[in-house]
Amino acid sequence: MEESWIDIGGVRTRYLRMGQGGRPVVFVHGGTIGDASAGSSANDFGSILPLVAQSRETIAVDRIGQGYTGNPVDGDNEGWTMAGSVRHFIAFLEKLGKGPYHLVGHSRGGYVVTRTTLERPDLVESLTIGDSNTVAPGGARNEAIHIRNPHPPGTREAMEFTARHYYFDPAVKADGGFEKELEILSQPKIREAIRTMGEGGLRVRRYLPGLLADREDLFMRLEHQPLARRVLILWAYNDPTAPITMGYQLLRLVSKHQPRVSMHVVNQSGHSLYRERPMQFIRALKDHLDGCYDGN
Repeated sequence: MEESWIDIGGVRTRYLRMGQGGRPVVFVHGGTIGDASAGSSANDFGSILPLVAQSRETIAVDRIGQGYTGNPVDGDNEGWTMAGSVRHFIAFLEKLGKGPYHLVGHSRGGYVVTRTTLERPDLVESLTIGDSNTVAPGGARNEAIHIRNPHPPGTREAMEFTARHYYFDPAVKADGGFEKELEILSQPKIREAIRTMGEGGLRVRRYLPGLLADREDLFMRLEHQPLARRVLILWAYNDPTAPITMGYQLLRLVSKHQPRVSMHVVNQSGHSLYRERPMQFIRALKDHLDGCYDGN
């Protein structure tokens, strides 16, 4: 697995790549910039990238302000919002110059890739959305879990508590998953992001109001116009943060104007389906990618 860096509007951006051939598959992780409770990054997909890379060029990118990618440049308040994350991702795809791409987004990353497909279909070959309560209509349940966490954010104990409530089998996350996140959270730039987004900061002043407005805009547009690319919705039946009913609502919304949409539900998995049921995830994704070229 090759670690690479690219400058996107003054932000040093890190991505992982493997394999060669075909249209590149680009994975986008979830999480929130300035979140003290988790260190989401391209490494989240480390277990499945080699499997996809057996037949295709495969890329996973750290979103702006997350993982090892730099924080927004001084004065860029939009960079601390979901709209800024989408803007950064689109600029990343443009600068790579390898499109159109197969986009795969998990959780908040599902919103990033869906919005990218809506705004810039010329960059997209296909779209896969995984367990994203950000892009699906309805109410998420993340906060109900985090508010019950008795441990200080960013500690191993807090992450273990979250895993027990996010995963069908928490042992999957315990197998080497915490150390990388703790390493990411220890970076000075992440500590800076936590301060910027923290109490009284940009999270409540910019991020959350912007996300609320952006979601409403997205739902309104999808009610009246298609996602102009083939779509796969991958959902874990037992996801406690994004209930299966949200997945069904997303299917209803997307299929209203796009006949080339399918939904694959996997049993006995929590929020991170690609970790808990990697082979089922890969089979469904492979069928979806192959189907882009068989006319279905």
